Amino acid sequence: MLRGSARCTARARRGQMMAHDGAVNGVRLLSPRMVSFVTRNFTGERVDGYMGMPMHRGLGPHSRGTTENIRGLGSLASPRTFGHGGVGSSYCWADPDSGVSFSYLTNSRVPDPWHSARLDQVSNLVHTSIR
Repeated sequence: MLRGSARCTARARRGQMMAHDGAVNGVRLLSPRMVSFVTRNFTGERVDGYMGMPMHRGLGPHSRGTTENIRGLGSLASPRTFGHGGVGSSYCWADPDSGVSFSYLTNSRVPDPWHSARLDQVSNLVHTSIR
């Protein structure tokens, strides 16, 4: 639900809609039940074979959960924070607890482990600024 090609502002607005139970600017686009369903952790603590860590996958986004480290969302994110990365270095997440959404787009395709470290660092800077 947070992935796809779009401008940064559109991705952040979509994150706002998801963080606010399916409504943005007073317009309901999804029911709260639908948002809860697609952001639910369907994979639990199972280790993702590609990422080598639990990713708490929903139907599209993955959630922060309580795992010590999770790619992209930052270690300071609330457990209900969810998001999804895109090709290269893009990432978008939303935190229902703070009401903040964040979209990060770059034009560099940095490989892991540097890419994940950079995403976590940038996300933690955002989380620090809203706490």
